[in-house]
Amino acid sequence: MKKLAFLLLLAVTAVLMAVSVSAGEVMYQGGAESGLYRTGYTGAINIELHFKEPFNLSNADYLYLRFYVEDPERYANNGQIEITSSGKCDTEEYNWNVGSFDMQAGWNEWKIDLFEGQEAGGAPDMEKINYFRIYFFTEGDNLIAVDYLAFGGENEDFSSLSTELGEVKRTVHVASDRINRVGKGSSGSVYMQAVMEASPVNAEDYDCMFIRFKVDGIDHFTGDGQLELTSSMSSDQKEMNWLVSGLDLQDGWNELKLDLYAADNVAGDFDYAKINFFRLYMFTEGTLKLNLDYIGFGYEDDDFGYDLPAYLVVSEDAPELTPEEQAARAEAQRIAAEERAAKKAEEEAAKAEAERIAAEEAAQKAAEEEAARIAAEEEAARLAEEEAAKAEEAQAAANEETDAPETTAPAQPAESSSGCGSFICGGIVVLTTVLGSALIARRRR
Repeated sequence: MKKLAFLLLLAVTAVLMAVSVSAGEVMYQGGAESGLYRTGYTGAINIELHFKEPFNLSNADYLYLRFYVEDPERYANNGQIEITSSGKCDTEEYNWNVGSFDMQAGWNEWKIDLFEGQEAGGAPDMEKINYFRIYFFTEGDNLIAVDYLAFGGENEDFSSLSTELGEVKRTVHVASDRINRVGKGSSGSVYMQAVMEASPVNAEDYDCMFIRFKVDGIDHFTGDGQLELTSSMSSDQKEMNWLVSGLDLQDGWNELKLDLYAADNVAGDFDYAKINFFRLYMFTEGTLKLNLDYIGFGYEDDDFGYDLPAYLVVSEDAPELTPEEQAARAEAQRIAAEERAAKKAEEEAAKAEAERIAAEEAAQKAAEEEAARIAAEEEAARLAEEEAAKAEEAQAAANEETDAPETTAPAQPAESSSGCGSFICGGIVVLTTVLGSALIARRRR
């Protein structure tokens, strides 16, 4: 049996035709200039819908979405499609990653399996769906739009139910700065924020951020909070941050000099040359108030005040400088920049010279080690040759002894069997011995 479909028809353009569906099937109808299209420059672009009467999607299998994006190449790889039964995002939710779909410039029609979504805050009650959202992070000027949203079975065709689309029109985007200087609350998050689209700061040449702000009710601070700078015009993208728990804040005015290169966390794609977002948020249990004076950038030996080299936010209480004071300040900053550039050049030259000397020493050491290695190998070869020669000589001598003929001992005279013969022979020997001894004695005399 064909599953029941619930339809949402959304007008997107400045000129749209009327929608030819019955009122009972319409979840939402924008119409004409109130159609669901959003523009953005950098950061998140959101389209969300709240339904007072929830929809029963227990018999639906798919979500059908017609979605427009002006430049998909500027998608910042962060975005979701969400439905919930909690009336808000991230609770009782199914969601799908926008980047997982084939996204083309212009209109896209996507058929999304309802039960392949990821849960957030538990699974939704599919009989009570009352919230829809699509958010899309962009890097650069962009536009997104939703034409229709529908739910139904696998074989249903919703393309004919879309609105008649005219030309998608957009307003010219004008960069502007938005500053929320004051924060106050008695529970949850209290924050101050600055989105500086029109006037980002290049802090590449500076060491420190100088921030002055007032706190009232620090005893109510729970310990959870961050001080953030980003180059994405939004939080949590291209961000560096410091944990508020490590800033030792006090009631009254706080002046913080923070090392720009020693934050608690720094994203690899944070751009020091384009700082355009600031936020300080603190969670509280009880009344907590914040009031921002200024956020500036400078060098380690600079002082707090209204004459730092650069500012992201400057208090309305900052004194107005005369043209002469402005010129003097600009000249002082120019001189300081030149001195810093010269010092940096000297440091880099010294570093390069030290690296050159170290490289030469390393090369010399390597050459000496190689020469020593070669000499050791030659000495070892010479000793091996001498040992081999000795071994050959010893082997030759052993071979000569082995090859020499054996000598025969002289035969002993045979003993006479006659007793008289033995006596005569014995007498002759004795007489010879006596005569020899006498002759020797005579020669001595």
